[in-house]
Amino acid sequence: AEILKEKSLLFVNLSEMLRLMALTAVVTHIMPYLGTMKISRMSAGLMAAGIPLLSIIGRLGFGWLGDLFEKKHIMAIAYSLMAFGLFALCYVKVNAMIYIFLFLFSNGFGGISVLRGAILREYYGRYNFGKLLGIMMGFGACGGIIGPTTAGWVFDRMGSYYSVWLAFSGLIGLAVILIMGMDSKE
Repeated sequence: AEILKEKSLLFVNLSEMLRLMALTAVVTHIMPYLGTMKISRMSAGLMAAGIPLLSIIGRLGFGWLGDLFEKKHIMAIAYSLMAFGLFALCYVKVNAMIYIFLFLFSNGFGGISVLRGAILREYYGRYNFGKLLGIMMGFGACGGIIGPTTAGWVFDRMGSYYSVWLAFSGLIGLAVILIMGMDSKE
């Protein structure tokens, strides 16, 4: 019960919710979005497949960095990559931007995937790990429901995903601030 009152736990859980909002919105809407940009379905499918494939680099790289440096700093860098990747997604009409999106977003999302459990273990120990991971996944599930639904609703109202990607980029920027606001572990 005492752990649940800690600011750091709230911050990491809110960050996970924001991450899943953006991630599930992108995964759900990437092909329709690229279709609105007149990108072929085959190319859009390859781009969609590239997200989890390229995330492997982030999982390995950020996992390794998390063992060398303070995890909250490495996690903030991974969130920053996601935010910049989402910002690049706003401008896929510029040829290189889709590749910049794929590299930044995928590596950031992959890095956070491994660091979220590592940071819970580091901050709260082994004994509470399962309970706290379950709470974190519950926050993430809420984000996973909100993100794609919001993206679809905004597209239906405005006919564009631009404001969605921009807003999610800003929300992931907020996650960077939340992660950096966590108490440091000695």
